[in-house]
Amino acid sequence: MAGGHIEGWSPESLESLDACPVCEARTGQAVLYRTLRDKVYPDTPGAWDFYRCGGCGSGYFNPRPTPESVGRLYEAYYTHAHTDAPDYAQLSLLGKLRRMLGNGYRNYRFGMHERPASVLGVLAAMLMPDYRALLDAGGRHLPRRPKGRLLDVGCGNGDFLLFAQRAGWQAVGVEPDPKAVEVARARGLTVHLGGLETLASEREAFDGMTLNHVIEHVHNPRATLADCYRLLKPGGWLWLETPNLDAQGHARYRENWVGLDIPRHLVVFTDRALLRLLQEVGFARVERLPYYPLCERVYAMSRVIAIGASPHQPPPLPSEERLLAQQAEVDARRRPEIREFIMVRAWKTEPTYP
Repeated sequence: MAGGHIEGWSPESLESLDACPVCEARTGQAVLYRTLRDKVYPDTPGAWDFYRCGGCGSGYFNPRPTPESVGRLYEAYYTHAHTDAPDYAQLSLLGKLRRMLGNGYRNYRFGMHERPASVLGVLAAMLMPDYRALLDAGGRHLPRRPKGRLLDVGCGNGDFLLFAQRAGWQAVGVEPDPKAVEVARARGLTVHLGGLETLASEREAFDGMTLNHVIEHVHNPRATLADCYRLLKPGGWLWLETPNLDAQGHARYRENWVGLDIPRHLVVFTDRALLRLLQEVGFARVERLPYYPLCERVYAMSRVIAIGASPHQPPPLPSEERLLAQQAEVDARRRPEIREFIMVRAWKTEPTYP
């Protein structure tokens, strides 16, 4: 459905929604914010209205760019470039220790062969649950075994594809941004330009799939998750992380919350809405994954957005706000529904463990 008027966008480049893109409810839709502008990439034209569904609680921009025009929002996006990790010899003594311990745990957890590594990294991770949770999330909770075919949806410049390959997976990606695809292919990776429609002829082709901060960018999340279900083998799994509209950071920073990413995050889920949608498209079981600390980083990023600065390397929070973020961390551990991000794994059929 075409429609709407936004400065800097032609009518043909926009579409208006008459129902929630998550639960498809046609009533109870209300404007949460009006005329939001992109503060992260301020050259993005337009002022955007953000709605909240009275049914599932999810939020969405309306009107929004069409699938054909949405690429304008990503012309300077961060997935275009990659920076190799500093060489081990260039690190400080503390940096070298962190690299060795991290590699030691990753080798144990994901079946990798990273060097240099220390087995003491396993002990450190077991003694520091937050550290372990952060490393696990960084590896998207890949099973140590068995390995198989893995698809990363919205793979960007291919950083995670390289990680998965080093962990023994046959990893390929799909990515709609041609500049990001160019970078990934230059790194020797197999990446299809486009979305899941590029794999329309395949079925039950992958043992695992990952969508890291991707589902909020798609126009039809229900169709995207249904395609994921189709592409997974029986017993296959889908790993997914996305911002949570019910997050404490959103309640505090409102339109400056980094999870909105105006207007690139076309849809922002609630915890209950996403879990329900995964079940509706056929997934047999959905599990929340172990929590890792997020609040201080998200609060710091949101704070600098509020003052009109770049969130990519935010300064530390002032002491008062840091205390608020630390209390939010305590609450988030107890209540998954208010965490900054929703992080789940969904199984096509009930998992079997070797």
